[in-house]
Amino acid sequence: MTTELTLELEDFPTDSPAVGCVDIPQELHDHVVAEMNQLASATGLPWLCVESQGGMVVAKSDEDLLPIFPDSLCDTLLRSNDIVVVEQKSGLVFFGAPLVERADGRIVGVGYALSHPDARPSSMVMAATELNWSAERLNNHLKTLPHCSQSTLECLLRTALSERSKAAREHFLLREIDQLGNQIEQTYEEISLLHTLTGKLQISRSSIDLAESCLERLAGLLRAKGNIIWLEDRRSETRFLPHGDPPFDEFGMAKLIARFETHDWSRPLVKNGVSGTLLGADFPGLKNFTLVSVAEGEHRYGWILSCNLENDREFGTVEASLLSSIATILGTHLRNVDLYHQHDELILSFVRSLVSTLDAKDPYTRGHSERVALIARRIGEEMQLPDEDLQDIYLAGLLHDIGKIGVDDRILQKPGQLTSEEFEKIQEHPMIGYNILAGLKNLQRTLPGVRYHHESYNGKGYPDGLAADEIPLMARILAVADSYDAMGSNRPYREGMPPEKIEEIFRRGAGKQWDPGIIDAYFAASHDILMLCEDYSPTDSIYRPVDIASD
Repeated sequence: MTTELTLELEDFPTDSPAVGCVDIPQELHDHVVAEMNQLASATGLPWLCVESQGGMVVAKSDEDLLPIFPDSLCDTLLRSNDIVVVEQKSGLVFFGAPLVERADGRIVGVGYALSHPDARPSSMVMAATELNWSAERLNNHLKTLPHCSQSTLECLLRTALSERSKAAREHFLLREIDQLGNQIEQTYEEISLLHTLTGKLQISRSSIDLAESCLERLAGLLRAKGNIIWLEDRRSETRFLPHGDPPFDEFGMAKLIARFETHDWSRPLVKNGVSGTLLGADFPGLKNFTLVSVAEGEHRYGWILSCNLENDREFGTVEASLLSSIATILGTHLRNVDLYHQHDELILSFVRSLVSTLDAKDPYTRGHSERVALIARRIGEEMQLPDEDLQDIYLAGLLHDIGKIGVDDRILQKPGQLTSEEFEKIQEHPMIGYNILAGLKNLQRTLPGVRYHHESYNGKGYPDGLAADEIPLMARILAVADSYDAMGSNRPYREGMPPEKIEEIFRRGAGKQWDPGIIDAYFAASHDILMLCEDYSPTDSIYRPVDIASD
């Protein structure tokens, strides 16, 4: 008798012998066929792949394989967890082995061989007759069938399946190695990004530049369709920096953040499967996202959002940790910039106090120091000096006359011409100022301007008689600015000069008293300098500090 494995010939069309007659996913079917063909090649045996639960055929390796499996063997062949080999007196040796494990069962490979070359089992003759085979076709089929004993066949199958298991294990290991390689490469890229960021944490670097650098690298690391960094600087000005194709603008992001206002922002917020939820309805196009706070301690400076991972992937701890690390670095940088500016403003406040003390001693020159600072800075801008140098020039301008604190008030406030002895006392003020400031570490960069702003380009100045390039550039700039304001300011003993007269003096003194290159820079900026001095009010300073880490 035959069993439910008996199939009609039309179930296996001759032009597609490996197509199964049970509906299974194409990926699984392809896997089954690959496993079957591998075993057929390794053993030389014909195979029939059968779904163990329903007994339905999935595929077969030989289109002429006759369905002659006895009822008595079917359960044994399909249910066993191991190789089964059964030899029958009819001259057939049946075999079965598990091929593919599934959650709802397994797919088993079964088949048969002849026990000796002259075997002509009656069950095969009957099955061939039912299928209208000719005698010649049956004889040819019998000749193609392998023949071996039960023990030999079992040994062959165990060897083949063992090799198959080793090959599968090797394939698994190679795949793991490949995955580890990808993970190592990904980790390297993440470390490289973090290393690059930490290498760019100079106070002088813009936080916006740093954030844009992050966005460029994030796009390649996370494979997300949209990334956003949203920062708020120390002046409460926001910068919304989108990259890729995020599904909302800054108003949408503000709405999303407000949605989770009770979240503990010391941890990243990770949401997958947003589509089809109330949240997804409020934010169309948002499938998944990770949102982290850019903060340092209690100081929050903004947010980083990554959304809609490609290939239907979900956000996990790896992505959340990377974004958290970036947010920490950005938060630290922004906090350092804050502290730097607080420190800078503290120094400036201290300098202003010193200058106010000087103004109290010499009310006729009130505002002179700040005007000199502003003029010198504008000349420095014309010379395209960097922001940090402009800041130092400004501070040195504020402090250039601080040494007059050590000069007798009667000399400073004398309405008439000074005597030679009194002028010698006045000439001491650059060294006095230098000595006052020399012990203040944060004002060291202003010392060249304070000490040398009365040196002349021809070497006839004071206190050290330096000439030309021996005079520090800062001092050469301050010398022009100081002379401009001194000549243009009213004194008890004379009226201030008009700009035309000052410029005539500058032209005659270029290369003698003043550096000709700096005089050229003055003339290039002369209109701005004139407006600056006209607009200046000592009670309403127009000073705006140079933002070293401007966003």
